[in-house]
Amino acid sequence: MNDKLKTAQDDLAFLRGLAEGGGHRGGLGAPGGALYGAAGVLYGLQTLIYFGQVRGMVSLGGLGNVVLAWAPTMVFLVLMTIVIVLDRKNPQRGVTNRAINAAFSAVGVANLALIIVFASAAARHKDFHYWLFHPAVVFVLQGAVWMVVYMLRKRLWMLAVALGWLVCGVAMGVLIEQAGPYLLIATIGLFGFMAIPGFHMMRQALR
Repeated sequence: MNDKLKTAQDDLAFLRGLAEGGGHRGGLGAPGGALYGAAGVLYGLQTLIYFGQVRGMVSLGGLGNVVLAWAPTMVFLVLMTIVIVLDRKNPQRGVTNRAINAAFSAVGVANLALIIVFASAAARHKDFHYWLFHPAVVFVLQGAVWMVVYMLRKRLWMLAVALGWLVCGVAMGVLIEQAGPYLLIATIGLFGFMAIPGFHMMRQALR
């Protein structure tokens, strides 16, 4: 009888592991976590350098600013291509992991659509402030997707990340006229709620 009970418990544990995706506790796996963390570093450095320019600590000139505007995205696209190839070789297991990946993918697509919305508004009105609302909205969307992750995983650090994104997004929207504080909050958000959680998820998956 005890042997049958133990076998049943082992079977349930195995099925739960499949549903939750094994060791990928964040849901993105090692490549996805690394990509998320790298994005935080790339765009965090970008906003940090912009902050330095606003404060007069850095001067890149016209060409330097063009490179700074595009370099993080170019590097990110290369890394993203590598991750897509790796994910095809090692597909995510489990319903929860697939749901988390779907949520992040949906937010990524929404971000692309928002680029068109805010960029066209800024161009039509010849007012760069319209564009500055885009990062604030992206931060709020990141907070929303992390709230979904928290509801699926029930880990407090994920709730902290979600709230961090939301607070930073709202603060950036309120401080849209103040370049220094706006960029400083963006930098803190990207390093604190993107880079660190991304690399943390990568480490968890590698275990």
